[in-house]
Amino acid sequence: MPPPILSPPSKRTYDASKFLTPVLTGLDRAAGCFELLERNLGTRTARIRESLKPGCHGEAGDGSGPAAHFLEPKPRDFRVGRLKFATVAAGSVPRDEDYLRTINRGLSGTAMSAFNLLNEDEKRSLILYVRGLRTGEAEVPGPAVAIPEDPWISEPSKGIAEGKKLYHGMAQCFTCHPAYVPRAQISEYLKSYGMPAEGEFRENLYQSVAKESEWGADITPPNFLVDRIKAGTTREDLVRSIATGVGGTAMPSWASALQPEQLWGLAYYVESLVRIRETPQAAKLMASLQSQPQPPPTPVPH
Repeated sequence: MPPPILSPPSKRTYDASKFLTPVLTGLDRAAGCFELLERNLGTRTARIRESLKPGCHGEAGDGSGPAAHFLEPKPRDFRVGRLKFATVAAGSVPRDEDYLRTINRGLSGTAMSAFNLLNEDEKRSLILYVRGLRTGEAEVPGPAVAIPEDPWISEPSKGIAEGKKLYHGMAQCFTCHPAYVPRAQISEYLKSYGMPAEGEFRENLYQSVAKESEWGADITPPNFLVDRIKAGTTREDLVRSIATGVGGTAMPSWASALQPEQLWGLAYYVESLVRIRETPQAAKLMASLQSQPQPPPTPVPH
């Protein structure tokens, strides 16, 4: 199975001090890694290193650089040896291409910008050093999650409908992300999967809810009508995130739990929401959902 299709790297310029600082300022304490980078980068290493100041990820790569206090989400702690967005199942050791994708493309809506300051060999050396910041024994990267072929490519409207039903039905994505249909329609979707549709829905059903994470702070999943999607908004980006999950968060890997039409259906549906992000159409939808009459509370038995 070929790897997921990636969208072209961002054309944004990049200030090297935001990303290379935590890596290169820690080289004084890691002579072996420094020598490796010195051999690959030559005099350029010293030039880049002299121009940098402590930044986001910190000198030890622990995510506690001077700027981290002001950033949300927080910079990644490289000592953990994991990434949120990767081609491996959530919680698995990432592959070099996962680091490389983030270096090349950045993470939308965060302080991690895309940049092309280094050539391919230099980026690979940087990845090697970042891997070396992990505490504990070295680990073998996990296998890439296989992404099935898109079954809806010739019928996108049917893909959106499948994903909409699944999102508000069996997958119950609205337990973390917002719901995007009326409560009565959610009940119908749940019933179609033979799932109980009685009782109350969670409070603030049409807003995202913060969830515990393994990154030292709660993480709020995106509202697809409002927030930027960090790992990319193409259909291929979205299906990858759905299939692999998001490392260290409440977002699981769905690859083994869903059929190809369901997996891609979710990607089609989320893409349809992302396309109208921060538009009058999105505002109208959210206003109509928020204006629904509140259901009466469930009586408490005496």
